[in-house]
Amino acid sequence: MGRCMFGSIKKTINYFKRNGFTDTWYAVQERLWEKKHVKYEYTPPEEEELKAQRGKKYDRPLKFSIVVPAYETAEVFLQDLVLSVEEQTYSDYELIIADASESNKVGAVIKSFMEQYGNIVYHKLDKNGGISENTNAAIDIATGDYIALLDHDDFITPDALYLIREKIDKSDQPVLVYSDEDKTDRYIERWFDHHKKRDFDRELILSNNYICHFSVFRADVIKELKLRKEFDGAQDHDLILRAVLWCREKYGEKELAEKICHVPQVLYHWRCHEESTAADPAAKQYAFDAGRHAIEEALTADGIKAEVKEMKHLGFFRVEYEGGIFEQRQDVGIVGGPVFKDEKTVGGAMEADGKLIFDGLYQGFSGPMHIAALRQCVPAVDLRNAVIREELIPLYKEITGYEYPFPGDDDIERVKGKSLKFCNKLREKGIIVVYDPEQRNPD
Repeated sequence: MGRCMFGSIKKTINYFKRNGFTDTWYAVQERLWEKKHVKYEYTPPEEEELKAQRGKKYDRPLKFSIVVPAYETAEVFLQDLVLSVEEQTYSDYELIIADASESNKVGAVIKSFMEQYGNIVYHKLDKNGGISENTNAAIDIATGDYIALLDHDDFITPDALYLIREKIDKSDQPVLVYSDEDKTDRYIERWFDHHKKRDFDRELILSNNYICHFSVFRADVIKELKLRKEFDGAQDHDLILRAVLWCREKYGEKELAEKICHVPQVLYHWRCHEESTAADPAAKQYAFDAGRHAIEEALTADGIKAEVKEMKHLGFFRVEYEGGIFEQRQDVGIVGGPVFKDEKTVGGAMEADGKLIFDGLYQGFSGPMHIAALRQCVPAVDLRNAVIREELIPLYKEITGYEYPFPGDDDIERVKGKSLKFCNKLREKGIIVVYDPEQRNPD
């Protein structure tokens, strides 16, 4: 715990150096608020549920390959990883360890497990080619229908593969399935940073690799795309961005939600220790440089002209579209921003039922995983702070009965009703609604 606390202090100092006093003050205040009000403890699945999962029979076989690039990994980390895989309630899998270590310590640990378990594949690499090349070596020999990426110092929940399989069976051959995740300390004594993720969001993935762990790819797709060495440090983000483009080219825009699926449960534990990015992101600045380049390349491949800028939070980016978002994104019809009163959020991004997504969030706070500071797709936005594509203004007037821009209105229910009605009509037409925290009232 002490090392993680030290890591937090280092992060705060680095944040201050990059962003100055005011932003650091808000960041510290938000962190203190979270510590007081946000309590999290990972709750493992009940044994009865795990027993039922182990007993389930399937009509068709489906095999997972879990690939792990290892390099001089601590013995206890390897043991936790292997045991977490061997405890899976879904049994049709192989665990592939691609070992690039100079010493024999990883091999010794894995070979001792191979004496007990028959589904472990140990692959000793001739050299350390970096995380992408090492992972690709494991992908090359994988025989599963789906390939899962697992870091050598992390571990998964016992129901991880079972729930991924359940999601696959309910979908039409998805290309990517991902889950929620959390973090734990070196000694697995404390749980924190529960990351409750969004379903697939094309705009959000251009801001940050929110998908991250646990990522499971259809084997034919990941074997075709592979990880790219030039993006080491952000190789997963680059892979996901290219998988999105692959899906759009193969199946079309409307199929993305079916082909990229989210399991809204924690299936992956990211271990925080002194050598991990989780402990001190600034220690691996190269990873964030690679992330920015991955987004830039994805935009270029999609024919979009834009500049990708680093945000004040490491690993988070903002796409500045050339000529504005409406110029480059013909699929976007409205962009809405936050509405504040007494320094609290009282309007902005909304769920389909009208619930305010960031209700009551203090102005200057960024929310869990900085989600409130990121541009993202949402069901609806508050018309009091929104800009609308010019050719859609007649539709806006027809539906709301108001001139554009939307007049000031303190009747929250009326504002909500007009906003939902207009945004729902846009989504019915296949037009995207975007929330942008930097959007301010139009003139």
